[in-house]
Amino acid sequence: MLISVVGTRPEPYNPVMLSDPAILDRVINSSQGGFPPALARQVLRFGFPLKDRQRYKRLSQKAQNGTLTAKERAALEDYVNVNDLLMILKAKAEASLGDESPAA
Repeated sequence: MLISVVGTRPEPYNPVMLSDPAILDRVINSSQGGFPPALARQVLRFGFPLKDRQRYKRLSQKAQNGTLTAKERAALEDYVNVNDLLMILKAKAEASLGDESPAA
């Protein structure tokens, strides 16, 4: 397990945690099934609420215009990181449901 610990408590969230989502994808192995069907269906329902999609769109526009503050850049990176995680989990969920037999 690759969790860094100080004493017995894990270190706080690292904002560059998913700077290379391919590593997480290899760990989760999203192209292979393995989730129980109920979990896979629940994961496929995960998504950003409208308010977050709107905020992401505003932040993306500011990024394109070169007008992001440091705090806004961090927020945009968080959205991208969470989206990367969701895509990997959803790919695994879809693979899992693809593994179901027609009688399941």
